[in-house]
Amino acid sequence: MFSDEYNKLSASDQQTFASVTNRLLLKGFIVRDIFDVKEKIMRVNPDYRFIERYFNAFESYLKFSGWHIEKDAILGVIALSNEFSENRLRIDRETSLILFALRLIYENERSETSDGEFSIFMTTPALIKEMIEHNITMPGKRLTGRSIAKSLRFLVNHNILSKVSGNYDEGNISFYILPSIVYALDNDKIVAMSNILSELNKNNSEKEDLTREVA
Repeated sequence: MFSDEYNKLSASDQQTFASVTNRLLLKGFIVRDIFDVKEKIMRVNPDYRFIERYFNAFESYLKFSGWHIEKDAILGVIALSNEFSENRLRIDRETSLILFALRLIYENERSETSDGEFSIFMTTPALIKEMIEHNITMPGKRLTGRSIAKSLRFLVNHNILSKVSGNYDEGNISFYILPSIVYALDNDKIVAMSNILSELNKNNSEKEDLTREVA
């Protein structure tokens, strides 16, 4: 029972439990290894360790309102999901496309490295280059650092990316793609989005061919 586990906590740990729970509900993910802006290094996230230590209490508490908490000890990710559809976070098309591009980059980079690191370093220019190479475009918008800044900020706020340096308004930041991206966009969704993009690119190509013929 949650009450039994919670009452075993010290007063200080009960306060920490409340604050960590709120951060988890707000962000959806808690990642073990995060970038420390002051120290300029990756460090262990104390929130992750706290949840790990009292995982059963968190699981029991969140279950009351339909939340499911999952811990991936290998990737170092604690992910939250809800059985009720109204509690699912909905993101706009632009952010979905950027998330898809980042997921592809993460998968490719991880397959080429064996250093045991689960976070991938990236910059805005490198991301834009990858998006162009994969024919991932923003309908009605030119791909620039500023045009994707809002989406990157959103992903940082939800612990899918970890900002290292730079300014969003200037459209040039560096960041880590965190392993939580594996849970934010699973393999089934990657396949679905790949099919949609292929169909869109095919339709655009056919329209261009038709325009040339008419001209």
